[in-house]
Amino acid sequence: MPADPYTTLGVSKNASADEIKKAYRTLAHKYHPDKKGGNEAKFKEINAAYQILSDPDKKSRFDQFGHVDTGAGGNPFGGGQYQDFNFGGGGFEDIFDLFGRGFGGTTAHQRAEKGEDIYLEITVSKKDLGQRKVYEFEAFGPCQTCGASGVAPGAKLQTCDQCKGAGRVRQAVRTPFGTFAQVGVCPKCHGEGEIPEKLCPTCGGTGRQKTRRKIEIQIPSEITDRYLIVFPQEGNAGPQGVPSGDLMITIHRK
Repeated sequence: MPADPYTTLGVSKNASADEIKKAYRTLAHKYHPDKKGGNEAKFKEINAAYQILSDPDKKSRFDQFGHVDTGAGGNPFGGGQYQDFNFGGGGFEDIFDLFGRGFGGTTAHQRAEKGEDIYLEITVSKKDLGQRKVYEFEAFGPCQTCGASGVAPGAKLQTCDQCKGAGRVRQAVRTPFGTFAQVGVCPKCHGEGEIPEKLCPTCGGTGRQKTRRKIEIQIPSEITDRYLIVFPQEGNAGPQGVPSGDLMITIHRK
């Protein structure tokens, strides 16, 4: 356990959850053992620090007492649904068919900054330690038919005829105090101001489709329970060409 997780991640005690997550991703990518110049010891220290600061209860206990036990309980991701898998056997192993819930991440007037992260919990046995394994999984990737634009080949974008390109429409809202007019997001173009002449027949206009991927994982020779590995931009591709989210794998010792 790091003496001071804030120092390890290079963030202040007033850092937001997003700032902590961003700092962790940057350092985890820099020191990942699979990268040239990576540092496994430093990577473990970064993981341990993130497990504390990403969990509100552990963070609160550390802020109050100056230490916290990271060996059991809790979840480094602060919630979510996971599946457990045994990494026994050899060759390619089907991990999961797990996607982000819905196509959220987009506000009513702002396109998502990236695709959904994919979270996975796995269990390894002693014989798997120190081994490299290749696994298959499914995720959303850019649509190959439309190049992630969502527009059918040969078609183009055109100005939305409902909002006239403004992305906003005036709507009447009834309340107990009467009817009021308010400006809301255009339901036809979802605030974009443009719509395809024809939607891509493959992805239905989302700009992404299910793909099957392979990823190679180096199982560390020595790990504690709930060891976290992050693969940047290996998660779901975002809609209409938005960059992919991350693949986050938590390893449990059997």
